[in-house]
Amino acid sequence: MTTGLKIVLLLAELLCVSSAILVTFHPNILHAAVALLFAFLGVAVMFVYAGADFIAGVQVIVYVGGVTVLVLFAVMLTHWLYKVTLRDVRKKLIVPIVLLVILLVPAVYKSLVELASSSQNIAPERVAEFAGSAKTALIGQALLGNYLLPFEAITILLLGALVGAVGLARPK
Repeated sequence: MTTGLKIVLLLAELLCVSSAILVTFHPNILHAAVALLFAFLGVAVMFVYAGADFIAGVQVIVYVGGVTVLVLFAVMLTHWLYKVTLRDVRKKLIVPIVLLVILLVPAVYKSLVELASSSQNIAPERVAEFAGSAKTALIGQALLGNYLLPFEAITILLLGALVGAVGLARPK
């Protein structure tokens, strides 16, 4: 793995984490939705890095294009959300977050070291062979075979979310 690829992966990871933090703690829901878009893009970059180009494309089309637009559509339809004042609870969360970070950093570091040592054992030829192999047919067969029910359940869930957003936005 070249240094340039490591830098791209690190930037994608930082984009995901920083965007997720913004989504979690930003008081403006519109800005949080835009940060969610960038978190989805960072995940797509990590899929490309892992050699899952089809899943990266689906990530961009479905999540960046579909879910983010759906969220923005719901936010724009529910204009009364802008009149609601949100309580700032960030001060109350500082101590639990610091404790959580202190407890999780050693575990995350240990698992990253184990992952790095296990990935060193993989031959570069096998990585290139995996990245160059066609995976789209296998994914299509899995989605329309064993995973057809969860795949269709997700479509019904998204349809329900859209109907719910329109129901919330209707004037009384």
